[in-house]
Amino acid sequence: MLMTKDSEIHPDGSKMSSSKTALTICAINYLPKALVLYETYRQWHPDQDFHIVLVDRKDPAISINRPGLRLIWVEDLGVAQFQQHAFAFDVIELSTNIKPAALKLMLSTYDVALYIDPDIKIYAPLTPVQEALKTASLVVTPHTNLPIVDGNKPDDVDLLRFGAFNLGFVGVSRCDEGLRFLDWWSDRCLEFGFYEPQVGLAVDQKWVDLAPAFFPAMQILHDPGLNLAFWNLHERTLSAGPEGWLVNGEYPLRFIHFSSFDATRPDVIAHKQNRFAPGSRPDFHALAETYAGELQAEGSEEFVKRRYGFDYFEDGTYITPALRRFYAGLRSQFADVTNPFDPAGRVMAFARKHRLLVRANAASKRHTFQDLGKFGGAIRFIHVLLRCALRVLGPNRYYMLMRYVAHVSSLRNQAEMFGNVKQD
Repeated sequence: MLMTKDSEIHPDGSKMSSSKTALTICAINYLPKALVLYETYRQWHPDQDFHIVLVDRKDPAISINRPGLRLIWVEDLGVAQFQQHAFAFDVIELSTNIKPAALKLMLSTYDVALYIDPDIKIYAPLTPVQEALKTASLVVTPHTNLPIVDGNKPDDVDLLRFGAFNLGFVGVSRCDEGLRFLDWWSDRCLEFGFYEPQVGLAVDQKWVDLAPAFFPAMQILHDPGLNLAFWNLHERTLSAGPEGWLVNGEYPLRFIHFSSFDATRPDVIAHKQNRFAPGSRPDFHALAETYAGELQAEGSEEFVKRRYGFDYFEDGTYITPALRRFYAGLRSQFADVTNPFDPAGRVMAFARKHRLLVRANAASKRHTFQDLGKFGGAIRFIHVLLRCALRVLGPNRYYMLMRYVAHVSSLRNQAEMFGNVKQD
């Protein structure tokens, strides 16, 4: 049962408009997407507050005044050892790993809180979600309702790596089990919330595969109108009905998750899938084209071109992904460093000693598995070296070597090669 609360006052002293709320989390450059979400959420839930948690360095110049919209800076969530987490995790990891803390902050004021990814658009009231949360401690949606292995991406094998549920959406009610879930989830995220599918970790999302075993009042929502996205288009079609869009000709479309979406190519659907060729889903393209236009309308050069603040030391030196991972593997040895971003501190000294920094013009965008195609020559050379290793070691020792390589493919697991960094 919900734990009701008499107060209807925000911590800042203002009156809250409803016992329900929704929030999203993003860096400054994602604000245009978050604002499309805000506008469409408020269109269907005009009596509810909406919160945007900004995961970036605090900038007092950022101010957005819209009805029912509240901005919260990530450092104001009260996450313990925040600076250390901001250094250990990249922007995607940090944004997802502070999700439980943000939801718990919402539940200090509201009875029900929904987290919704910024690249989502709402098309109808989320009535089934609110109804479920009258009895459920938390609600989630699966990536798909039907299995598929057809040689295309994503499929069931991919979901074993990334999780059964899509945590771009989750709802939690203020009850004992809901709060216990958030505490458990937050602990796991802030310690193990890395994007390392090769070792079984996928930020906040993969952990929730365990939640049904631990939190029996959790409810899985199979409504096809919820969380329509590229990963479930094989089982869902869109059509215009007399009162709005329908999924499979029957279910009201509640929201689309435009994950991996390129507003300049709405016909592509998503870059992280190859099941549907560009232009092959005109039903989806009709809505994607409108969404692309809304993103363009909300777009602001001030926001879109903003670089992520926690990618840099306080003097502007770029923090390489390798440095982040090695720091994460050595966090216990850097436990006394309260501000790892200090350019005069021990973390910078460690980075310089072990040549973990790059020239300013070498700082680049986040690399993905899709970038591997750019390194064809280097990969072919590595294959030559592997064939030589197989010949020298023999099949049994080579097999054990590959098992070790799989382990150290997480740079955190290589940290021991640095020894005692406190002596650096």
